Amino acid sequence: MENVSLKVGLNASVETWVSDKSTAEEYGSGDMDVYATPAMIGLMERAALSAVSLHLPKGYTTVGTSVNIKHLAGTPMGMKVKASAELIAVEGRKLTFKVEAFDGVEKIGEGSHERYIVISQNFRDKVYKKSDSI
Repeated sequence: MENVSLKVGLNASVETWVSDKSTAEEYGSGDMDVYATPAMIGLMERAALSAVSLHLPKGYTTVGTSVNIKHLAGTPMGMKVKASAELIAVEGRKLTFKVEAFDGVEKIGEGSHERYIVISQNFRDKVYKKSDSI
């Protein structure tokens, strides 16, 4: 890997509002109009990506490979939610993050998330090569 030097402790937070597009009903993960677990996980992944993306050389990115999340509390539509991610381990290309999510009242989620550093074009080429076989 070309000059990739990420340090434990890098962190970022991202926020969004719970809307009809981020409910369990919309995702098909439940039948209630509350914040969906998949939406929360996506926000956590966005926080992890944000924590390291500016520290990677041009042409590199990270891809999510594992999530271990607990959804602790429900959040109604109209509330703001915030996810944070902190880089807690770097093992070669493998990055491990502690992730958490909060609404305006309480912690709604927590867990860990792994991402791998990849060369963007190589990864894209490998994935889209699958299209050649159909």
